[in-house]
Amino acid sequence: MKAARVFLLMEQSELAAAARVSNPTLSAFELGKVKPQQLTRLAIQDALEARGIVFTNGGKPGFYFDRDRVRVPVSNSPETDDADERE
Repeated sequence: MKAARVFLLMEQSELAAAARVSNPTLSAFELGKVKPQQLTRLAIQDALEARGIVFTNGGKPGFYFDRDRVRVPVSNSPETDDADERE
C-alpha cells in the first residue's frame, strides 16, 4: 500500500487523515512493524481506491491507477492517460 501512496504523491499524513487512522499507525504498517487490524487495512485501502488505485490479486500482487475510478481527487495525483501497473 505504501507504493500506491507514493505513486499518488501523497504524504503519510494525508493518507492517514483520509483513512482516519493515526500517523504512527500508518507508519508502523508501512514499515512492517505491525499487521493492521482488518478494519484499519480496509480504511487505508478504501482511501487509496477512492483516489483511483486498483489493487490486483493473485500470484503477482500490485496495483494500477485508473482515472475513471477516481472519486476523491488528490491535488498531486499523477496525470496519466494509461493505467500504470506497479508492484
